[in-house]
Amino acid sequence: MKIGELIKLRKFLQKDIDRIMEIFPDKKITDGIGITLSNKPPKITRKFEKTWLKKTISNYRKKKPKEYNLAITLDNILIGSIGMNKIDYENKNLEVGYWIGREYWGKGYATKALRLFLDFVDKKYQPKRVYGFAFTFNPGSRRVMEKCGFKLEGIRKNIKKGIGKFYDDYMLALTK
Repeated sequence: MKIGELIKLRKFLQKDIDRIMEIFPDKKITDGIGITLSNKPPKITRKFEKTWLKKTISNYRKKKPKEYNLAITLDNILIGSIGMNKIDYENKNLEVGYWIGREYWGKGYATKALRLFLDFVDKKYQPKRVYGFAFTFNPGSRRVMEKCGFKLEGIRKNIKKGIGKFYDDYMLALTK
């Protein structure tokens, strides 16, 4: 990161739709998080993203949401998203996931965002275990988690995505 660059997390706003549509519908991003690799990939449209945004914003009011996402900003400009899902309140564990616009890759922004998010999650939910996945073809995402203290637990072999395609992914976790 350069001097003066500031990564922050904030709640999403309805007005973020334009910026999301500007940076998110990029096959390299959606493949990296598995959206376009699913058996029935959604078409990333403005309507699809507006629905996601509405759901995301409504989750901010829930005491125990099923998922919770925040915007990643660089100098107050939205550059990505980070969130948690598969939240197991009883066993205090959750899955984390993130993406950033391709022009921001390799600059330490995702690592900084994950560190900020982990601080937020620790204060709000006190998890015993936070885990995440990174496809083996996305070593940068694995490295982000490792820089934040995640340890490799294993590799899930042959996860079927799409029509007849199989991919492996790393499973990493941070435990307390």
